[in-house]
Amino acid sequence: MGIALKKTMGLLGRQLDDLLDLLYPPVCGLCGHPADSDDRLICQRCWESIEGPEAPYCSGCRQLLQDRLKCPVCHPAPMTVFSLGYYDGPLQTIVHDLKFKSLKPLANNIGRRLAERITPYLDRLKPDLIVPVPLHDSRWYGRGFNQSEEIAAGMGKILGIPVLGDVLYVARKTKQQARLPASQREANVRGAYAVDDPGAALDGKIVLLVDDVTTTGATLRENERVLLQASATKIVAAVAATAL
Repeated sequence: MGIALKKTMGLLGRQLDDLLDLLYPPVCGLCGHPADSDDRLICQRCWESIEGPEAPYCSGCRQLLQDRLKCPVCHPAPMTVFSLGYYDGPLQTIVHDLKFKSLKPLANNIGRRLAERITPYLDRLKPDLIVPVPLHDSRWYGRGFNQSEEIAAGMGKILGIPVLGDVLYVARKTKQQARLPASQREANVRGAYAVDDPGAALDGKIVLLVDDVTTTGATLRENERVLLQASATKIVAAVAATAL
């Protein structure tokens, strides 16, 4: 198919979408009001109703760091985490619909909003790469995509930082973290992740690690461990939702 034909078909597709929106205006999947946000799935008011930590927090003690990027309490200072909100209410439904109803446009909006949350700190963070937490092949094929990678892509567009979706991979399948008590989650993910080509892309780099939901932080910490072993110098995390 020629480039001109592809552009024409793309334009026609967008015009058809606009016509359908005019005839059948999309409604918010949460409140039923017009879906006036970029994703055409959730309205702006519901996106803005998300509650959560507006400042980054310490992955160890959960203390909000405000203008700091290093925990003054924990030593050595654990990873700093940015989050769009708490895994409750509208955000819980949004993340669930992204993962289990394949509503991928939600990931781009999550990524954009996370990027906006991080932007004021960007000069001090200086991340070189965005790396999503990987998904096991069996879960990827069942879903058709990795939600963390989709969120990372949305962030990369806004921040202008390259996204490397193939740096990390799942070395062994684990039990679902959400179904385990907190005491078992660290052991469940220990050794479950690996770097595909150690040192090649990560040597001396500051990495922004992206995931959809964090609860105890075990998955983030395990991915941080393997990235640092592969010669990355620092890891900062960004998640769509933080479980209470």
